[in-house]
Amino acid sequence: MSERLKPNGDAVRLGDIVLRTPGLEGEASLKGGGTHGMRAAALTTPELEKAFENEGLRAIETIELERTNEVDVSVPGMRSTVFDEPAIELEVPAPTEGWEQLVFFTDESGVINWSFAQDEQGEADHTRGTGGRRTYVLRRRVAQSPDRPGTRGLLGALGKKVLKVLAFPVIERVGGEIVEWGVHRWEASKRPHRLRTFTPDDYQIAEGGEEISDWPWPVGEPALLMIHGTFSRAHIAFSRMPVEFVEELHERYQGRVAAFDHMTLSEDPIDNVRFLASRLPQNLELDIICHSRGGLVSRLLCEQRSRFGLDSLAVRRVIFVAAPNNGTALADPKHMGTYIDSYTNLLNFFPDNGITEILEGIINVVKSIAVGGLEQLRGVQSMNPRGSFLPELNRGSRGAARYFALGADFEPSQKGFKEFAKDVLADSIFGEKNDLIVPTASVYASNPSEYFPVNHRHVYPRQAGIHHSGFFGHPDALDRIRDWLFS
Repeated sequence: MSERLKPNGDAVRLGDIVLRTPGLEGEASLKGGGTHGMRAAALTTPELEKAFENEGLRAIETIELERTNEVDVSVPGMRSTVFDEPAIELEVPAPTEGWEQLVFFTDESGVINWSFAQDEQGEADHTRGTGGRRTYVLRRRVAQSPDRPGTRGLLGALGKKVLKVLAFPVIERVGGEIVEWGVHRWEASKRPHRLRTFTPDDYQIAEGGEEISDWPWPVGEPALLMIHGTFSRAHIAFSRMPVEFVEELHERYQGRVAAFDHMTLSEDPIDNVRFLASRLPQNLELDIICHSRGGLVSRLLCEQRSRFGLDSLAVRRVIFVAAPNNGTALADPKHMGTYIDSYTNLLNFFPDNGITEILEGIINVVKSIAVGGLEQLRGVQSMNPRGSFLPELNRGSRGAARYFALGADFEPSQKGFKEFAKDVLADSIFGEKNDLIVPTASVYASNPSEYFPVNHRHVYPRQAGIHHSGFFGHPDALDRIRDWLFS
């Protein structure tokens, strides 16, 4: 089934689906739902399909918009996106009872957007039950196709707009009981707290390393602790470190290297450190390498250790890599949709190890937004500059620990993604240099804590090409980490 789009804003009907595309001409076709139809229509990669399958996302409908072209017309009264961009309106039947839904949208260049239903006032529509309709507002801009055809981390063939209406159950059977879906239950099951050894033989393996319940090394010599960020785990966050570098760390610390896998979505850094404190001995000397939100966990361990019964812990050095020490505006509830768009596109254009695992975490944040459960995302909200956690953290007196920081100013070069990074992130949200997830200066700039600003720092300019997740594969970044640790 296919229909011509109507640039005057009139409705185009494809079965039960209604499209309004003011200022956009082209052709719309309905491809149906289901996993097979989803793959055939958008040529998605096995990693994306696997993540959708693992997290119970079902494609209800797939719509393709081809040969689109923008037309200079004025259509009064039509909706725009939250960034005042011209929009496509998609109206579909509401989900059946016990289910929720959302839209997964890709443009011609492969830029991905997760979209959530809006009511007539532009507010989130979380109406439950059967019957009714849902409306989604999508970016209308026609993006250029890439210079060369190829594959992304999550998508295959490009050059068209693809809209997927996805549904997922909000009722689950757990231990014989019927319960509502919740991100904490998912995370406790799939991403539990775990302190593990971190060796050259197993640092890239999900279940690698031995779990540490009793500290296995003498406490009289310093140890190194690796702490990952949001959506990640140690074997993903630090996987780009060359094995030779990890071997060097092991030689330097005589094997005393550990990593902390922890829950980053539903539990805040205080919860994380409570668990970690139960695994660390008294009188321990510790150096820390941390990435992104892991920096907030590291600071609690360093600056508020008595709060967790670790008065005799001595943190000597902390190396912050892209850490939101002053927060990131993307964690503000009003920008959470853009937060997951940014992470998804980072994963799509710069595929990393553990792509399916990271995407599963993103999907569970998507689910939280879709059901109106932002209060479940306490771990993400810890990075909100306007939240309650950061002001409480940023009040510490300086101690003996030495802080070091690596940050980056990054702008992608890929068509579509470059415009998204500039128009949405740099101009509309951050208003300053950023690495796609965290403002550059947030890693090291002044705040009420006496530990800041961090004077031992290095900021990579745009020409270095280092994005939020790209530091540990960069030789110069590893050289600086080595120098700071071993100085």
